[in-house]
Amino acid sequence: MRQWLIVVVACAYVLASFDLAMAADNKDELLKKINALEQQLKELKEQQMASGEKESHCMKVFGREKFCKCIAENLPREVSLEQYVHTVITPKEGLGYDGLTPEQKKSVDQTLVARDKCAEKEKGGFLW
Repeated sequence: MRQWLIVVVACAYVLASFDLAMAADNKDELLKKINALEQQLKELKEQQMASGEKESHCMKVFGREKFCKCIAENLPREVSLEQYVHTVITPKEGLGYDGLTPEQKKSVDQTLVARDKCAEKEKGGFLW
């Protein structure tokens, strides 16, 4: 009987230890998720600020609310309004498109797509 009791107590101890280890793992996992969410929130706030800045600069230059809102929302995050203008007015050859990295090409392509999309939003054409 005494041996049986020792086995039961030992099993209970092992199970309790296992539960504590799982709880610690879950805690670490939860902390990682919380940190990731906090980082995403920080990036979202930065993106909102950058978008607002792009829209403000656009309004100073073009004065077209729908167009500027669209540009602010659709330009790649890393592209400023100045870079947008440069990319739009410069032929791909002038940008050295063929020598750009895949990420840079993607940024140029997304910028041109944003231009086309946002220019279409203006009823009756962009400037008139």
